[in-house]
Amino acid sequence: MTVVLTQAGVLHRCNGPMGAAPKPVKPSVPVPGDPYPVPRQATRFREIHAELTKKGYGRVLVAPACVRLEVTEHPLHAHPYGPNAPAAHPELLEDFIGLAPSASRDLDEALRDFYVAIGLPTRPERLIRPGPTPAALSPRADGALRVLARGSAITSPRRRSIRWRVTADDVRLNVGAGGETLTHGEVAELQAALTAWLRLNPAPGSAAAPKG
Repeated sequence: MTVVLTQAGVLHRCNGPMGAAPKPVKPSVPVPGDPYPVPRQATRFREIHAELTKKGYGRVLVAPACVRLEVTEHPLHAHPYGPNAPAAHPELLEDFIGLAPSASRDLDEALRDFYVAIGLPTRPERLIRPGPTPAALSPRADGALRVLARGSAITSPRRRSIRWRVTADDVRLNVGAGGETLTHGEVAELQAALTAWLRLNPAPGSAAAPKG
């Protein structure tokens, strides 16, 4: 069984006995008008994965992966059910199988990469539990904290050779060969992002640090 979730929120599937050509089946489409088709179909994706695992599908032939396909997905009808239901799309499945890397990945990691690739907010890689707040944050830092907590990133202006990217999980700096002087506003923005990151990631051993 191979299952592929696309940016349109369509679940494509094919199955067949080991060694035989896979047989694509009718795709599963999101509910028309659903404002969150991809996350809802991703939930169904996880359910399918759990159901197959429970049935004994234990050998991984194509590990979970996020890839950019060259094949164009068939457009959906406004009412994609009954006679308007989308047909099986073997070329899309074959393209995915051919491009998917061989490295082993976790399904949630692949879905996280997929969300990032299509510009959807993602959850932090670990659960962030609110802890004690010893001091009130400034409005700017408090706003940065909310951005990080919902899984989004805070990045530097694109015009700069000095670049930063702050997420709930890490802080990355990229300094150009010559370096640059930051403006007052950029310093304040970076300080707020780092303050929010430190609030989410207290030093190991501190009272605010999460206990295992």
